[in-house]
Amino acid sequence: MKHSPGRLVSSPLSRLKPAALSASASAHLDVIRSVAAWAVMWGHLRAFFFADYDQLALRTPSLKTLYFLTGFGHQAVMVFFVLSGFLISSSILKGVGSGTWSWRGYAISRATRLYVVLIPGLMFGLLWDVLGKSLFASTGLYTQPLRSFAGLIVQNELTVRNFFGTMFFLQTIVCTSFGSNGPLWSIANEFWYYVLFPLGLLAGYSWLRKSFAPAALLTVAALGVSLILGPEKMIGFLIWLAGFVVLLVWSRLKLSSAGARVAYLLFSSAALMASLTAARLGKLALQSADLAVGLAFAAFLYGVLQLDFKVLADGIYLRGAHLFAGFSYSLYVLHFPFLLFLRAWL
Repeated sequence: MKHSPGRLVSSPLSRLKPAALSASASAHLDVIRSVAAWAVMWGHLRAFFFADYDQLALRTPSLKTLYFLTGFGHQAVMVFFVLSGFLISSSILKGVGSGTWSWRGYAISRATRLYVVLIPGLMFGLLWDVLGKSLFASTGLYTQPLRSFAGLIVQNELTVRNFFGTMFFLQTIVCTSFGSNGPLWSIANEFWYYVLFPLGLLAGYSWLRKSFAPAALLTVAALGVSLILGPEKMIGFLIWLAGFVVLLVWSRLKLSSAGARVAYLLFSSAALMASLTAARLGKLALQSADLAVGLAFAAFLYGVLQLDFKVLADGIYLRGAHLFAGFSYSLYVLHFPFLLFLRAWL
């Protein structure tokens, strides 16, 4: 196949062709994605409808457990990044292997996936924020800082600049997220990781082929995107790339015995729990905690992909996993402005 900057050639990148997901493994990914989306939502719901932990007069064991378990929203986003790296890189490598991948097709696919929920989400967010600000002005929730959310003042974020900046994935780069919907920061990260990964992959392959002109062009583009994103978002990209590494390892190295799978899952689960606990208790700096959680989850994911429950995958588990995963993205995009409106109303 002829090489061009707009298309990834099939050799030798075709040798990276990923293994096919079993129905059971696909269901496992759906379950994890659903749990992560709900973890984000429950954290925000608690912040809106419950007192802050430091304001509690009585801290019973059950309350401590409730507050601890509903505080993993940020860590859940790191899970999303790893899953995204796994699934998106798999899609790209499959296209490369079949010789069908192109920038045009990839851009259409990714934009469709993002915009089919993001645009309605922005419109609903606008509706709920404007109505809430008008109908429930006396609450001060839209005009005063939201203490649990970094002092967000919603009415200050309801600007045309923020609306279109968020629509074009520039929030936290040249603007803030539109209105009350601060969680949309991660959607910008996702979009630019979608751009950066194939740029880097194609640039690396071009250098290997000694196609110096396209290699230099693609390298400059990748470096430019990296500089625009900045160090914090590039740490997120490293976490995203951990999903790509899981894909490569899992496609070529499977745990052969049941004993090895059980031992590995126990070890990786313990590592993931330890990293989550350390992050939750503030034992690590934020970026170090993000890396620890992302890498630990990537290791755990490799073990989960080894589990093949054919009986469960043929029944309610498979259907339920796909059902809940089907609206996980919508839940993530829509929940925050709706919860704020509901809180103001009540």
